[in-house]
Amino acid sequence: MTTPTNEADGTQPSAETGTEHGKPRTALAALGWSAAVTAAVVALGYASYRWAATGLPLEPLPGSPWPYLATWGVLCLACCLLLRWSTGFGGVEGAAQAIGALAFGGIRTSLAHRPDLALLWTYGALAVALAAVAAVFWRLRHRS
Repeated sequence: MTTPTNEADGTQPSAETGTEHGKPRTALAALGWSAAVTAAVVALGYASYRWAATGLPLEPLPGSPWPYLATWGVLCLACCLLLRWSTGFGGVEGAAQAIGALAFGGIRTSLAHRPDLALLWTYGALAVALAAVAAVFWRLRHRS
């Protein structure tokens, strides 16, 4: 009986853990990774909201930051889950930094300019829908 190997380096995936090179490839691990990235982005967004009130550029407007932080948290979580699903739950090198930087930039800009939340949700949903279409095409193209 033969076992699958990675042709690049000759390693075999572990039968008991479903991992290759120690990286878990399960939906639960992808959910945990996505939740951790989202929590870090929202925490950094709130910290920057508190710190920016000291007179730095993009000083936030008065009002509660929580509706904007929640909106960006949901959008960030959706994008992280899409990325993990499209790559077969394996992830891509630097994905957390890329998604985190985009979401953090969105939080800072949203808190500084306070756009209407309906507009933010509309554009966010459109972006997530386009990302979902791209993820489906990526997944179909790179099936093994």
